[in-house]
Amino acid sequence: MSAHVLIVEDEPELNRMIGDFLAAHGYRVSSALDGAAALRAVFEHPPDIVVLDLNLPALGGLEVARTITSQTDIPIVVTTARGEEEDRLEGFRTGVDDYLVKPFSLPELAARIDAILRRAARPGGAGSRGGDDAGVEPPLVAGPLRLDPSRRESFVSGQAVALTAVQFAILARMAKSPGRVFTRLQLLESFQDHAFDGYERTIDVHIKNIRKRIEIDPRAPRILETVRGVGYRVVDRPT
Repeated sequence: MSAHVLIVEDEPELNRMIGDFLAAHGYRVSSALDGAAALRAVFEHPPDIVVLDLNLPALGGLEVARTITSQTDIPIVVTTARGEEEDRLEGFRTGVDDYLVKPFSLPELAARIDAILRRAARPGGAGSRGGDDAGVEPPLVAGPLRLDPSRRESFVSGQAVALTAVQFAILARMAKSPGRVFTRLQLLESFQDHAFDGYERTIDVHIKNIRKRIEIDPRAPRILETVRGVGYRVVDRPT
């Protein structure tokens, strides 16, 4: 079955244009014109991914994003007319997976959606390949952390934790080599295709969000450490 994309955009013509383009490229599409309708759609008929405009009337896009990321692991691609770095970082602080500044290319939007769905290991992403057991990866274990890339499940001390697709990709990249220090640029490559522009400061925001999910005390991390002046590493030791 094809992936289900929820488009949240308050301009009806743009909403319809995005929907028509994605439908023509094999996605199932539903739409919402405001934040309240978006949240109803997310919880009544959960999509595989949300394309979310930040500039929504009444209930704003950031609040919608916070609600979705705090209660689900559904990935979000944010679209907005605001392209300043602080605006992007504010979006990433809510836990969204990607960010596009208007006006954006519809083929690029489709490519980013497909990339996120592949990394999320959600069945039905456009261009995904089913039935290939050769791609199954063994679980990754580092101290109390256990990640299952094949199921995209994550556990700390046996307790399940919810991570977005991007958060999982970053953490899995480090968990494959416990103790190794990864630069921000290397971690960007965990989820950002080379064809896309990345912003290294967004890694710091993603790391902060990951720590909220996996650390007992995010201010004194024991699993995901900072190596000052270099980057980050996952350590293989009990907490």
